[in-house]
Amino acid sequence: MTENTVDLWFLTLPKVNKHSDANMHSSHATLIHRARTLLSKDELDKAMRYRQPLARMHAIYIRAFLRVTLSRYAAIKPHEWCFEYGEQGKPYLSRAQRQQTELAFNLSHSDEQVLLAITQTADQEIELGVDIEFEREHLSVSTIMKNYFHPLEITALTQLEFGDQRRRFFDLWVLKESYIKATGKGLAHALRSFGFDFSFSHKQQLSLVNENDESEHSLELITGIVLDVLSSRAEDDKNKNVKKQIETITWSTYLGRLSAACRFGLVVKGRKLEPSSIHARQICLEDVLAK
Repeated sequence: MTENTVDLWFLTLPKVNKHSDANMHSSHATLIHRARTLLSKDELDKAMRYRQPLARMHAIYIRAFLRVTLSRYAAIKPHEWCFEYGEQGKPYLSRAQRQQTELAFNLSHSDEQVLLAITQTADQEIELGVDIEFEREHLSVSTIMKNYFHPLEITALTQLEFGDQRRRFFDLWVLKESYIKATGKGLAHALRSFGFDFSFSHKQQLSLVNENDESEHSLELITGIVLDVLSSRAEDDKNKNVKKQIETITWSTYLGRLSAACRFGLVVKGRKLEPSSIHARQICLEDVLAK
């Protein structure tokens, strides 16, 4: 991996239920056993706090996926990775392993779809965030938009027809989630205080390579999205805000579509990221946990 590149890894998790056949249950019993051996006690304890068996299984698979994939980039075994967490829970490699490997990552999942972004850089201050979301058919977007969206975003959304408005709402939401994950502030960062402008955006193609057979297909990638923030002019007058555009050299923002209903966001601060420097790969769980 070279500096100034980001690798995106996509994984689809299994959905096992009481109607699945016995062979499927047996197969996943073997996989879950392998995955558990890679996790720390803290990771296993956290996974077991989920009430639903499927949620517990997915939590274990996701952490195993993270560990195994990181080991593709460094001479560290999957079970040897150590993690630290920010105030809002953002995971990082331990300081020692960050210095050793120069790796940064961010992880997201929605339903059965997982996205892991990895980059390598000597700049320890880089901020990397990703989010992946499925469009929710019955979600009422108007209330959320009015309460949580930047004025720039609301203005742009209200000019769209209903169908286009819903699609753009979810586009913006996945970018907002990516941004707060990049900063590590989570929902402590007011969602109305920043927004994304699509005025100068354009579509490109991102090649998604299947790790199993090296086949490829194209994903839509939207570039040229500009991030705007609102910052308080003075502590004693929080109602006065000034619009401040963040230069694209500071933040690189991308929106991708994995399918018609599933989109993902990628936000990077600290360097200019060209579309040609984004590499996407699809991997299956069996390959992740292969002996």
